[in-house]
Amino acid sequence: MKYGKTLLILAACLVFCFGCGKGKPEGVPDLYPVSITVTKGATPVSEANVFLVPTSAEGSWSVNGITDANGVAIIKTSQGDWKQSGAPEGEFSIYITKLAKIDEPEKPADIETNEKAKQEYFAERLKRLEAANKEIPKVLTSATTSGLKITVASGSETKETFDISQYE
Repeated sequence: MKYGKTLLILAACLVFCFGCGKGKPEGVPDLYPVSITVTKGATPVSEANVFLVPTSAEGSWSVNGITDANGVAIIKTSQGDWKQSGAPEGEFSIYITKLAKIDEPEKPADIETNEKAKQEYFAERLKRLEAANKEIPKVLTSATTSGLKITVASGSETKETFDISQYE
């Protein structure tokens, strides 16, 4: 009988300890579901980073998402190790970036000692990155120049689609 009670108390402790995750950090407001779809014409833009920047209040949290194969980004709010789906209520400016994937140029063996070789290597790498990153128009890569806005309302899901082909 004692063994059963001890086991029950131990199980309750384990449930309590592992069932309690890290709570929402202080200062992070209530969050509401947000999804943003990014297309270029009729084609979804995958692997794009979508960032939301509050237009009025500042916070110590990050609000963003990455588009999937269908061009849909489920927006999440994070602070440190804490991350939760949704965004705070309010108006946000949006900017979009995309990590360009390139075939890296061959790195010269003497890159550390040969300044000319080093400059040529990085110039070629930059050229390849710029060519690969043409999918997102440059105007959309900054919250101050994109002109994209979204309003997140409390108690409802916010869905928005942005066709970036009109910014080329």
